[in-house]
Parts: sequence; structure tokens; C-alpha cells
Amino acid sequence: MSPSIWVVNHYANPSALPGNTRHFELARRLEERGWDVTLIASSFHHGSRTLLRPGIRKPSAELVDGVRFVWIPSRCGYVGNDISRVANMTEFAWRVWRSGWSSFDRNAPRPDVVVGSSPHLLAPLVAWRLARRFGAPLVLEVRDLWPETLVALGAFGRYHPTVIGLQMLERFLYRHADRIISLLPEAWRYIEGPGVPRGKIDWIPNGATIPPEIPHPLAGPVDGPFTVMYAGAHGRANMLDDLLSAAAVAQVNGAEMRFVLIGDGPEKERLIKRAEHESLTNVEFRTAVPKTVMPAILAEADAVVALLEDTPLYRYGISLNKLFDYMAAGKPIVLAGNVAHNYIEIAQCGLTVPPRDPEGLVGALVKLAEMSSDARREMGLRGRAYVEVHHDWDLLADRLADVLDEVVAGPRSGAR
Repeated sequence: MSPSIWVVNHYANPSALPGNTRHFELARRLEERGWDVTLIASSFHHGSRTLLRPGIRKPSAELVDGVRFVWIPSRCGYVGNDISRVANMTEFAWRVWRSGWSSFDRNAPRPDVVVGSSPHLLAPLVAWRLARRFGAPLVLEVRDLWPETLVALGAFGRYHPTVIGLQMLERFLYRHADRIISLLPEAWRYIEGPGVPRGKIDWIPNGATIPPEIPHPLAGPVDGPFTVMYAGAHGRANMLDDLLSAAAVAQVNGAEMRFVLIGDGPEKERLIKRAEHESLTNVEFRTAVPKTVMPAILAEADAVVALLEDTPLYRYGISLNKLFDYMAAGKPIVLAGNVAHNYIEIAQCGLTVPPRDPEGLVGALVKLAEMSSDARREMGLRGRAYVEVHHDWDLLADRLADVLDEVVAGPRSGAR
């Protein structure tokens, strides 16, 4: 009988939808390696802010491309990062907590291991509850450092009661997890502490699917302006105001560039209005697209960009989904940020500029535009080769399977 794993991820979704597909990609491959995987996710889709399964009133199982999802019904929707989103998080956690007590046995086999995935800590908390309920080990997956991210981005002060409460919950989960998986390469420096030894923490980052035409990435356009593309969320942390400022600088300087922003998020409407108000004729907005069509979309780009806030938070590294998609597509990248374990510098697949510097960003893009197409192509191929060796989903699934095997076979320490 195959060992069973339950993954509690509020925002899990299949590759046919925009958004983070990490657990869907890993689940498909774990199934091939003999695991029975169940993804427990909300019926409210974070990317599109819509209900995926509007008619369900109780946890409902569904096979999506061979992966079992258990959808948790949601009545609390949201648009931005306000109290309605907090209500959505709380509702998800409460429904999983309540349903988990009576068990999901009608929807999935009993778990041999439970994974609780952040960013918000209520999902790992109910995963701990499920692990205790079924006597299974708990694996805590840390995608973002909460509440450190909230403090670093200025949402709360260091000594706000919400932050103090979340820190207590965070340390509780670190101590009670049997194993911790971090997506950030240096996060162990933050997580390690009393009751949390370094050996308890594993690094399994995000990955990408290499398009089948490797080693020849899809060619960019031959004619027309130099196309700069951003693909991802349109939220506060994505610093897209800086990208619009860079577009304004390029337009004033007469640079032959167009900027294409693909995705959705709480900041998108405001960004569109800003571009219209400033008459940025070199900016185009598009809706979010599924991961399955992203390589074809990125084929239009001559260069791609990722932007980060200027914050010490990134001394623990990053694991941006878009970055690995960019690299897999074989496109030269400009990263505006100051980060540890800088993938762009390690793979030599683009240029890095300081954060919050639109003129520096334009300068880097002009430098790429002045390169020959062959030089840009070689730069992109280096990124693609790096992803193939270090961030291919098959490789990452093998690493995760090894961790799960060890957890299931080892002594139970944290979940009880």
C-alpha cells in the first residue's frame, strides 16, 4: 500500500490556473515515486479572486490531472490584503480544523505524514492538528518568513501584538515539526534556535519545467521595440511602481522599449490608472495566464525583470516562482534587488541592479538591448542550464521524497 501524504496549502492550485503550482508539480512526481498525495486547498482561488468550486458546502475531493485535491469550501472572499483576507485565512483554518477532527477519510486515505505550508501560519497550525489527530509526523514548509515579512515590509511594527502573537506561534510550529523545509537558501539562519537544530531544516526551493525545445529557447521578436516583460503578481511586494517609473524614464529618453506586465493582484487597477495618468504609451497590461502557456508568452520578450523591496529580509535569500520560469524560458534577466544567494549572479544569466532605482533599471535594460541577440541568447541559455541542473521539478521531487521517507521511518518528536 502506498504511503499517504496530506499537504495543507491554502493556495494550492493546478497548472491550468494562474498562480503557484509548486505542490501540484511535486505531487504529480511523488505519485510516480509511489506516494499517495492529497492537496488540501481552498475553493477560493487567490490569483483570480474567484471561487473555483462555488457549489460545495463541505470538503470535496476531485482528481485534477491525476492529483487528488480536497477543496475546502469558502464563503469569505477578498480582493486586497485587508481584513477580508484575514477572514478568508481564518475560515480556511477553521474548516480544516473542524473537518480534520472528524477526518477526511471519505475523501482521502489516512495520512502517514502531514505537510503544513505557509505563508500564513494558520495552515501549518491546522496541519499540526491533523498530524496529532492521526498520529502522523508533521513537516513544516516555510515559503515566506512570517511574521518577519510583515515587519520588513512595514505592515506592522516589531512589537505590535499581532507580530508578537505570530512569533510565538511560529516558534511553536518550528519546535513541534518533525522536519522543516525552507524554500529560502539561507532561512536556516532565521529558523535555527532552541529546540530547532540545523539538521532539522532542509532546503527545497521552487523549480520550473524545462520546455521540450531545450537547448534552443523560443526566439524573441525580430522587429519592433525591445520588449521587457514582467510576469507575476501585482502586489505591494512586487515593486511594480518602480517598473512604471523605469518605463517613464525610457519614454522620456526616447528608448525603443515596450514594457509588458502580465498577471493580476490588488495593485493592478491602481497601476493601470497610473500608467494612463502619466500617458505611458510604452506600457501594456495583460491578464494572468496558466503556467502551461507561460513559455510561449515569454517568447515575446527580449528581456525579463523581477523587482524587490530594499529590505534586509532578503539576506535569507529568495525563491521567486517567476525567476525560475524566466530562466527555464532562456531569457536574460534583470533583477532589481539586494539578495543573498543571487541566482542571476550565480548562473550568470542577466544583470543585477540596486533595488528602488528605476534609472539603474533602465540602464541595465539599455545595456542588454545594445548587446547582440547572440550574446543575449547565450546569457539566457546559462540560466536555463542552471535550472535544468538545480531546479528541475523531477530533481526537487526526489529530494522531497527522500525527506518524507526519512520522516516516516524515523522517530516521532514534534507532532505529538
